[in-house]
Amino acid sequence: PAPDVKVEVLHKPFLCHRRTKWGDLMLVHYEGFLERDGSMFHSTHKHNNGQPMWFTLGIREALKGWDRGLKDMCVGEKRKLTIPPALAYGKEGKGKIPPESTLIFNIDLLEIRNGPRSHESFQEMDLNDDWKLSKQEV
Repeated sequence: PAPDVKVEVLHKPFLCHRRTKWGDLMLVHYEGFLERDGSMFHSTHKHNNGQPMWFTLGIREALKGWDRGLKDMCVGEKRKLTIPPALAYGKEGKGKIPPESTLIFNIDLLEIRNGPRSHESFQEMDLNDDWKLSKQEV
């Protein structure tokens, strides 16, 4: 079996009014490192004009490893994800990330918003999780 994402909760807020679910928009700050040598390849604090980044959970907008590792997260929570190559950039790599790299992300969730209803509806209909809708599923 392929290795899965290793999730470590670094900080959990005292109160959690809502947890992330598929289709939610998440506002995050993150730092990404290569497990191989610990070098940082990206940081929203340093590379994104210091701005956090929005992404939609569960629609493969970010890495598969993010979709798996950031579900059921609370605002104010910080997680460390160790993502194997198969759930990151795999055999191809990307930019500064060499092929077959295990990646480590420190992710800080700042805000959750309801994503477009279409994402949730699609996932509820896509029963076999193949990212296509068959006649039976529709």
